[in-house]
Amino acid sequence: MPKLNAYAGRVLFDHLPKTGGSAIVSWLTGELGGGCVSPHIDGAHQALIQQFGGLYSVLCGHVSFTKCEGFDPRYTYVTLFRDPIDRCLSWLYFLLTNHHDAERRELVLAVRRFLDSDGADMPAFLLPHISNTYVEHFCRIHGDGTENESIRLANALSAVKQYDVVGVYEQMPRFVADLSALLQLRDAPPLERVNVTASRPRAEQISPALRQRLLELNQLDMQLYETVKAMPAKAPAAAAGAWQPYIRQPAYGLQTDDVKFGPVTLREGSEVESGSLIHFDLELWAARRIPNLLLGIHIKDGISNLAYGVHSGMLEQLQNGIDAGVHRISFCLKLALPVGRYTAGFAVVEVLADGQRDLAWHEQQCAFEVSLPLDAQFIGYSDQSARLLIDEPIQDIAIEHAPGILSAESAPATMYCKRRYRIDAAIRNNAHQPWHRGGPRPIMLSYHWLDAEGRTCVFDGARTALPPAGLAPGVTFHWHADVDAPSAPGAYTLVLTMMQESVSWFENIGFEPARLPVQVIA
Repeated sequence: MPKLNAYAGRVLFDHLPKTGGSAIVSWLTGELGGGCVSPHIDGAHQALIQQFGGLYSVLCGHVSFTKCEGFDPRYTYVTLFRDPIDRCLSWLYFLLTNHHDAERRELVLAVRRFLDSDGADMPAFLLPHISNTYVEHFCRIHGDGTENESIRLANALSAVKQYDVVGVYEQMPRFVADLSALLQLRDAPPLERVNVTASRPRAEQISPALRQRLLELNQLDMQLYETVKAMPAKAPAAAAGAWQPYIRQPAYGLQTDDVKFGPVTLREGSEVESGSLIHFDLELWAARRIPNLLLGIHIKDGISNLAYGVHSGMLEQLQNGIDAGVHRISFCLKLALPVGRYTAGFAVVEVLADGQRDLAWHEQQCAFEVSLPLDAQFIGYSDQSARLLIDEPIQDIAIEHAPGILSAESAPATMYCKRRYRIDAAIRNNAHQPWHRGGPRPIMLSYHWLDAEGRTCVFDGARTALPPAGLAPGVTFHWHADVDAPSAPGAYTLVLTMMQESVSWFENIGFEPARLPVQVIA
């Protein structure tokens, strides 16, 4: 087989959320091939390079930067901006209209409260997604993220100016042309839209109060975005006349006159067994009383991924701070880590009225090796402490009588065509026999759709399995059903019921289903 002339550069596409980056990745994959362009990957900057840099020429994903780590000089960096208010709206409504994952339920509810209150009701965990996302992302390339607003903005702008190609969503053809020139690709056709928010208002259609709230939350991003829009395009860099040696920057470290670390030792030694109890002993010298502090430990694996981290605030300890003097401190951990080599680092952060200040930060103060116990009885590198549980055989019984009732606990009155919704339900088994989810004829939740005239338009709805233990007689169980909305808009009735595969629908043998009116819209 002849050798392919595949693209062999090193490019990192720093995909900022909801800026049209998925369309860029799709186009690049079509031009350069899936063997050169990574699928969408999320993670820390250097960890992604170490993990995927040898597999792909172009890395694409949501990248995070740690404190003051800078750029990797072996890579070309590319990113794409979007008007911050428009980006926030796209992200907010993407959660509402495109996500039906139960794991995101809390986030979806928070977004709905935020929009319904015109931005007044905003839990803290929502803030990183909709407040100065750009500045908080880029400022950590040259800073540590704890500086005041003007310095964070300056650090972010300084970092953006070092990207090789920077574009804006509103001028997508220019960005695509600049990226094509960098990668020496042919002129790109109009890009196909990918991962688009299904339904959302335009910025001028939202209430004045919500718009004002989003502007307040994104003052720094608006300044950065206006500066980026005015930046001239960069010409592709000429080939270097000679190579320069590259030595990786050391990990972030800081020691002030206020706090110093003494020696750190692992009490059990540098070789420890997975699952054992270990103690990190360290000395900490404070020049003054520090009333509000966070003392933390962070453990990283062999490719610098954060394996574990905790600080005194999470542990609800050291609430009264520490006095001046020498303190001997131990972190005691139950070591649930896979086999491999790890490093432990420590940090002291002072909590101030207007933010936080790093007093001491050491990324790698001691190294240790994790091994398996000698009597380990399994294969692989991680002990999962497996047990085998064997239940009684499930009897293959056809249910002939199924008295019971299903009531919906949460159901939307409006659904979008063809979308999947998860509906919480309470199920009561009034029969004298259990309802099993396993066996050759499992019992499942399902549904029918009736149109406005009461005619059945969808009879055989999607199935939702019962919980693993099934449903015992005389028990009410709170569960859920996954429902696909009809493909055409209109007024419908959702009949939420149960059935046994290859046997019968339960409403025909004594079961009372839930009947829910639903308006389906395009």
